[in-house]
Amino acid sequence: MNTLTKLLLWLIPTVLLAWLWFGPWYPSWEHLFCPQCHAEESEDGTAAGQEEDVLSMPLGFKWDDPTPYTTDAFAGFKKDILSKMNKDNLLEITGFYFEEEAKPAEGDNLGFARAAQLKGLFADGIAADRIQVRARVQDEYDGVRTKYFKGADFRWVEVEKKDEVVAVDTFPDRTIIRFPYNSSERIKNPQIEKYLKEVAARIKASGEQIRLTGHTDNKGEDAYNMDLGRQRAEAIRKLLISNGVPDAQVAADSKGESQPEASNDTEAGMEQNRRVELRLIKKN
Repeated sequence: MNTLTKLLLWLIPTVLLAWLWFGPWYPSWEHLFCPQCHAEESEDGTAAGQEEDVLSMPLGFKWDDPTPYTTDAFAGFKKDILSKMNKDNLLEITGFYFEEEAKPAEGDNLGFARAAQLKGLFADGIAADRIQVRARVQDEYDGVRTKYFKGADFRWVEVEKKDEVVAVDTFPDRTIIRFPYNSSERIKNPQIEKYLKEVAARIKASGEQIRLTGHTDNKGEDAYNMDLGRQRAEAIRKLLISNGVPDAQVAADSKGESQPEASNDTEAGMEQNRRVELRLIKKN
């Protein structure tokens, strides 16, 4: 048997096997030996075989979507919130959002849109004029774009404080220090002095970092407000340093008018937006 004949005897079965594998029967073989190779996108964008995220809390939201999603537990969740209502207080609904989320067609951000939709869900239990909406930006974290997340917070505010500017307002993840109109001088208030001294003592002991972000209302040009927000953050930064906080542990920046927490359509809302947000970052 010559060399050419040997080559042909080897080549013919090889070509036949290749045709059997990649020919008309290939999809069936692929399903059998490589199911992940055949994954397809479903109509909702979920890959075939990939489990869709399930809402495990009473109320949740999705990325780029203002719609509130609820479970059967929402009725009890809502009842518990409304049980704290008295004849005078107001329900403050704060919608959370992330900087990279798409801006809605109407309104400043998805935080306001989410809070407005929640206001509608509570309309059968409390008068609309007793609900005020807020918005608050959050730091993005892994998985938030593909899973349900907590998109709102609820708290009751005494009616006599409705139009009062609270100089220091503390939340679980940040503290807000408010400023007078067109000023980088903090509101003169012993509460602010006391709070900053307490923070300085904590930072010196813990080694935590402080991030200060200045904000303004929407009066004035964007560039001016960006600079004004920076001045406000720097004013708080200098006070902390004067109380013994190491310079390297305090960072200051500005978002200007771009992240309102209340509507700029009212004077009370604009007062809420003239602020510095102080956030503590744990030492790595």
